[in-house]
Amino acid sequence: MNWLGIVGDALWIVSLSIMASASHKAWGRVPAETKMPLQFARDGRAMMRIPRHIALLLIPGLAFLLSLVLLWQNREIPPGTPDALVLFGIRATLAGLFALYHLRWLKAALDQLDQEGALRS
Repeated sequence: MNWLGIVGDALWIVSLSIMASASHKAWGRVPAETKMPLQFARDGRAMMRIPRHIALLLIPGLAFLLSLVLLWQNREIPPGTPDALVLFGIRATLAGLFALYHLRWLKAALDQLDQEGALRS
């Protein structure tokens, strides 16, 4: 049994569930017609805005697609080899980085919308 593959899958499941939960909570606070900031300038102002449904699903969707690619790649590598260990490290690191990036972006976007008075309580 490939334990590294199972642990890597579990890490991606946890990461995707964190992103989905945070997006779900934000979905209820942001009105449907609101355009959410996607990219911020160095001074903190929003440079690019997109509709709520795209913004909240973009990062988790990309993370899910990447997780599928890495899962497929993991199935192609024989267990117990150095390649399997390297791929596990990549999968574990990327799972955490995607969740962290999504949460940081979401907090910044919600703070910006809160300052503008565009959030529901």
